Amino acid sequence: MTDQQIAPWYKQPWLWFIIAPLIATVLYSTVYITASIVTNDGVVLEEYTKRARAFHEDNQLQEVAVQLGMSGTLRFDTVTSDINFALLSSKDEPLPEQLNLTIGHPTKASLDVTTTLRQLRPGHYVGELQTSLNGNRKLIISPDDKKWQLIEEVEPPYDQQSFTFGNQ
Repeated sequence: MTDQQIAPWYKQPWLWFIIAPLIATVLYSTVYITASIVTNDGVVLEEYTKRARAFHEDNQLQEVAVQLGMSGTLRFDTVTSDINFALLSSKDEPLPEQLNLTIGHPTKASLDVTTTLRQLRPGHYVGELQTSLNGNRKLIISPDDKKWQLIEEVEPPYDQQSFTFGNQ
């Protein structure tokens, strides 16, 4: 009989064949758990509340806009990147000096765009479009104090049509 030397445990190939997937699983799960804790899922544009097992949309700010008689027409000029908005109040509500326009992406909060619309003359607001728009979007117009808001879901093309908010 020959006397063979047995290699130490860490030099055995079958041991590493069994342990390698377990080590990889621990490493991958650590990376995924860290990524899920650190990353942000984004913010939903509208006001939602969770009641029991259902989600309900909170329309209070839109109802205030209806009570104040707020309505408007928005136009994008994609060539010059201008935004024009005409705001009307059927109840003679004083119009704010500036408005906030949020152009929301339906699925990715990182693609949402917020811009300020400044009043040129009573009821007429202008702003600048920071990025090109593609795909369906949700437009939300509100004053700085967030007393009311007008919401409209829109589809392309953005430069060939007017978007109407509220009851005109």
